Amino acid sequence: MRIVLVLAGVLVIATTAGAQTPRRTGPTARAIFAVLVTDPAGAPLGDVQVRLTPLAATSGSAQREARTEAGRLTFENLPPGGYRLRFDREGFIPLERELTARGGAPIDVKVTLTPAPPPPVAPVPAPAPAPAAAPALSSDPVALDMTAFIEKNYIRRGESKVSPLACTTGGPAVLLQVKEGLADPGRADADEFLYVISGEGIGRAAGRDQPLRPGTFMMVPRGVPRTLAAAGRAPLVLLAVRAGEKCAR
Repeated sequence: MRIVLVLAGVLVIATTAGAQTPRRTGPTARAIFAVLVTDPAGAPLGDVQVRLTPLAATSGSAQREARTEAGRLTFENLPPGGYRLRFDREGFIPLERELTARGGAPIDVKVTLTPAPPPPVAPVPAPAPAPAAAPALSSDPVALDMTAFIEKNYIRRGESKVSPLACTTGGPAVLLQVKEGLADPGRADADEFLYVISGEGIGRAAGRDQPLRPGTFMMVPRGVPRTLAAAGRAPLVLLAVRAGEKCAR
């Protein structure tokens, strides 16, 4: 009887020890991503840069990078877990995809890249308007017999007379004949140079009166009003050069 009880106790201890021993498991199965990249027409795309990044720290995981050949590449020996794949190729819109790696059969990753739109075309600026054609000017020297010119264009009636003499890019030259008065409000684009040929009178500019007689020179700056008036019955005759003024058409 004692022998039976001893054997029974040994059997119970052996059974309990076996139940408490932990099971040994095999190595964790690794995953494989089989990648295929195509264009919208289904043609394989080579030279696509594919970057694989773990979403969380996984034992034995690290970022990987490779390029497709004929649209294909394979990432092998991946620890189970989440991953992000980024696909880049010049001329196409980048694409990202998140996947979960599990052991067993290879996981097919099929991706279609969309061509990037062409860059916007810069607007063509409107052509600048062509500058207005300047009036044709003679480049030949001008010589006049002023006595003959004055006799031919002598003032008969009226208060004043303006007779063009010549014009160049620097401005026109005119003959002024004044009887009672000739006012000018001031030229914004020209300085006026006056030289008295004959007659007498008064030139008023900037509130000042200047006696005028043959041989008198007077300069009126641009923008300054001036008035010319003859003294006596004979007209006041002047040569006027307007430096800077455009020639009349």
